[in-house]
Amino acid sequence: MAESPRTDELIRALALGGRARVVAADTRRTVEELWRIHAPSPPMTAALGRAATGALLLSAALEKRTHREPTLTLEIDGGGPGGRILATASPAGWVRATAAHPEADAPSRPDGKLNVGAVVGSAGALAVTRDLGAGQPYRGVVDLVSGEIGEDLARYLLESEQTPSAVGVGVRLNGDATVGQAGGYVIQLLPGVPDDEAEALSGRVRELGMVTDRLREGLGPDAWLARLFPEGYELLARQAVEFRCGCSADRVERALKLLGEGEVTRLIEEKPDEPSIELTCGFCHARYEVPRGDLERLREEIRAEARERSGQHGS
Repeated sequence: MAESPRTDELIRALALGGRARVVAADTRRTVEELWRIHAPSPPMTAALGRAATGALLLSAALEKRTHREPTLTLEIDGGGPGGRILATASPAGWVRATAAHPEADAPSRPDGKLNVGAVVGSAGALAVTRDLGAGQPYRGVVDLVSGEIGEDLARYLLESEQTPSAVGVGVRLNGDATVGQAGGYVIQLLPGVPDDEAEALSGRVRELGMVTDRLREGLGPDAWLARLFPEGYELLARQAVEFRCGCSADRVERALKLLGEGEVTRLIEEKPDEPSIELTCGFCHARYEVPRGDLERLREEIRAEARERSGQHGS
């Protein structure tokens, strides 16, 4: 078996004469970092890995329009024991992900595969929020199909973006529950693809099978595209991808202000004898000590901004 590349990689391409957009990625090391941080159960490792991979794949289509970096966030809440799953990614190649209950577990399916649908659930929705850094973010929501994530992403692309798509995302674990392989692809068919070409491509997608099987054989994203598009494809970009949280003390303060006066007051009153409050980032588990004086300052800033808004509305 061939060695995986030292860094995870994503490629973007056009195929079928420019009528198909393709994004594919090997994300083993990224998912391995999520496993290290969150210590999830086997099916939740797969759920987090599929969500993170899907976010990376979809974010690759975002264009930077301002100085702010665009981002895409997947939010999956299927009512299962794993709770809400969040994954945020950027076309710059980073992603972060978390789950409400990463320890949630479920027996394997009858075919021996991890039962991702059982921990995610299928009674809720999948939401995709695109923030281009200017104007209001765009948010699309669809009902979950299965909670297996790949099928749900394909439904989102069809219903919310009216783009017929093939989506494959997968995570395979080793016998000791560490991450063996992870990756995925998204193929979006644009207008003008004849039915016979689309059907032929669907057949090749079925023949390709699970991306984790191909990765285990040493076949990465380039090899997948060569099989899917034997007539050739145009490589647009190749980039490294990784887990990156990006949290900081300044961002913690901004997040606290967004939570509002009530939540900041609760934190101040929760432990009245403590000189500071410890907050933990849900994405990377970094800990931040926020002095009580800073919390009181933030509360006053929130109140002052509320008074200013009230005065503007009253004038």
